[in-house]
Amino acid sequence: MKHFKQTHISELWLKAASIGSIWAANEIILGSFLHNLRVPLSGTVMSFLSVAFVVAFSKMWPERGLIWRAGIIAALMKSLSPSAIIFGPMIGIMSEAFILEFVLMIFGRRLPSFILAGALAVSFVIVQKVLTVVVTYGWDIILILERVYDYSIRQFHWENLEAKYAVIALFGVYSFIGAMGAIIGFYTGRRAQELGKQNEVDFKKGSEHFQSLFEHTSSNKYSGWLLLLHFSVLILGFYIINNAPLLYVAAFLLVYIAFTIYRYGNSFRHLRKPSFWIFFIAITLLAGLMMPGEDGEIFSMAGLMVGVKMNIRAAFVLVSFASISKELKNPIIKSILYKRGFANLYQAMELAFMVLPASIDAIPNVKDMFRQPVQSIASLILYAETILQVVKEKHKNLPPVIIISGNIQEGKTTFVEKVINRLARKDIRAAGFLAKVVYKGNERIAYQLKDLSSEQTALLCTIEKHANWQHYGKFYFNPKAQELGDAILANIPQEAKVIVIDEIGPLELGGDGWAPAIENLVAHSSLPMIWVVREQLVKKIARKWIVGEIYYFKLNESPRAEEVEEVILSLY
Repeated sequence: MKHFKQTHISELWLKAASIGSIWAANEIILGSFLHNLRVPLSGTVMSFLSVAFVVAFSKMWPERGLIWRAGIIAALMKSLSPSAIIFGPMIGIMSEAFILEFVLMIFGRRLPSFILAGALAVSFVIVQKVLTVVVTYGWDIILILERVYDYSIRQFHWENLEAKYAVIALFGVYSFIGAMGAIIGFYTGRRAQELGKQNEVDFKKGSEHFQSLFEHTSSNKYSGWLLLLHFSVLILGFYIINNAPLLYVAAFLLVYIAFTIYRYGNSFRHLRKPSFWIFFIAITLLAGLMMPGEDGEIFSMAGLMVGVKMNIRAAFVLVSFASISKELKNPIIKSILYKRGFANLYQAMELAFMVLPASIDAIPNVKDMFRQPVQSIASLILYAETILQVVKEKHKNLPPVIIISGNIQEGKTTFVEKVINRLARKDIRAAGFLAKVVYKGNERIAYQLKDLSSEQTALLCTIEKHANWQHYGKFYFNPKAQELGDAILANIPQEAKVIVIDEIGPLELGGDGWAPAIENLVAHSSLPMIWVVREQLVKKIARKWIVGEIYYFKLNESPRAEEVEEVILSLY
């Protein structure tokens, strides 16, 4: 037997999960609201609110290292949102977190330090926007903006106004916004501490629905090779755009866009919006007007071509980054986090995702957020205390799992039956189901699903072809048996002491089969589980869901049923 002990997350990571969940909820609710209303400078508004939130939280929990941890969790949660564009928000969240953390680490946690940190964090929005524009359109966009600036100051007769003063003024405005956010957050944190436990938060409504970090993800929709391809095409594309004739560049872009639309479908809905193309046309015309032409002509064809090329580059960058964003949602992220020693981060993210629906419920009404920002943020801070307790409880009560592994026809189900019978003698009742093989001669032709509570059976799968049944491998899976199995796992009797799932395989790894039911069990039940798994899938299955202690028995090592029995008895 192998025993994989549960990774116990530190208090710091648990607090980061609580803050990260609320931070992500804020990005989802308020960010979507501002985006849908086409509010100008919505990124700046979100940065202002984030500074206020984080400063307020840091007054309640002043631990060093908490802010950057919460920022990473919120950014990674944002990366797994349905949006196709994730790099900008991710970079914004993480940069704010690291700037705030760094300044407070150097200068302490007094009000002037918070003001400086807030000013720098919001000012970084300008830097991020400039870098985004340059990466998207190339350096020519800076030349166009420079000429637009020169034209504007001539129109207003401000010829003596140097560009550096305009830049300083812009940074001054953003710094003021950040400073105000920090001041609001500072006094909001104090207000929350004064309120204390006066406002008890009802967590029941929000906690009824938990979700998993990689819920319903299918590994078949992602490809590590495609991720590598997109990065390679991005580098190649920059070279082609800068050096090849315009016709070849356009052909290259059309082929790439056609491939990405075929691969990712609705992920590029923003390309259909008229506003997207209106902006592109405006950039092109602006380049024709502002780039110098021959003999002083008002509209330059050379400038127009520069504008066209800039927009081709922009379309290419947007499509490339959106494609890379899609592939980065690959469940392989989970495996990397485990293998590279980031299990704490992954588990904190998983816990943050579990309470995300409740955190979304906690976000105040948008009108209240702007009318009463101090009271709204204070209520969120108090709510974070409640979330922290729930996160701790969820982490403490993760269900232990006993994995019984073996190869095909090695006797996994028979062995589990022996364990169930031994447990029954000790008044340990098992619920769930077994998959009993049906032979015709020496050939496996079907499996029967057996309910351990009612003894009811149903044909789970067969090698006989059925038109409306799911086909996987050589078997056709009965949808009625799927419904029965889901119902069994959704209605575990109260007297049950252990849950049996036979078996978990490739379908579940892809998010099908029993995967949704298992996700629900892991989120809501602390009962020990027995999972029957094929030998080659054990590591992947063990990492798919966040569970407690894992006890791993390999049939080729000849374990005894009483050994499994002893493990289960030790859990009570």
